[in-house]
Amino acid sequence: MRDERVPATVVLCCGVPAGIGPAAFRSWIGNAAGAGVPVAWVTAAADAVTVRDVLHGDPTAGEPALAVDAALLASRPALRREIAAARVACGGISCAVAAGTPALDHRPLLVEQGIRVVAVGGFDRVVRSSRRPAPAAWACRSLVWGLWEVRTAPDPLRSAAGRLLPWAFGPRPAAGSLCVVNVDTAALGPHAARTRLERLVGWIARRTGRVRAEKLSQLPDLLAAAGRPRTDSVLRAAA
Repeated sequence: MRDERVPATVVLCCGVPAGIGPAAFRSWIGNAAGAGVPVAWVTAAADAVTVRDVLHGDPTAGEPALAVDAALLASRPALRREIAAARVACGGISCAVAAGTPALDHRPLLVEQGIRVVAVGGFDRVVRSSRRPAPAAWACRSLVWGLWEVRTAPDPLRSAAGRLLPWAFGPRPAAGSLCVVNVDTAALGPHAARTRLERLVGWIARRTGRVRAEKLSQLPDLLAAAGRPRTDSVLRAAA
């Protein structure tokens, strides 16, 4: 049986609207920062300076993550340039987020450029197996040393009750599970994305003790802790 005392781990990612200014971005982060829920703010390199400056002023609001897509991931030179530009703008960046199921053809380059976690909508097909095991109910894999890939989960508010009763509590996530949610601002539009993010933040805040909000960049440490025999680990596996 799964140990019901172990909280679920939830990671929120949210796209930063292209060309956003500092004042507008501050208004986006306020809700999450006030609730103490970290968010991976998914930004193109062009907007990374704005994200860096605002987050430095309020580090409780989360961290930057690099927005990548299939075309960028397919081009080694373009991918190198984009990561380098984001790294310079942010003073370091260790996470990337992509919608859909892109082919990660240049995993060694991602590691070389300091990327440790890539969140994707789906895993591309490869013949290799994961170098390290992930906990049960954690959709993660590591095909090259130093890089974890994590599959984003369906929005937990997209249940039938959530659609019909937007103010209602969402479903309870399984104890010890991982749920990484990517609010795709480019697909939803800024207004809908911001509304969705604020509802997710509230959903997490109402589940203190049952849900643990974590940064995307912390996943490697949490996954490493899962392999150590510590009885107080947040990832104590189900029996």
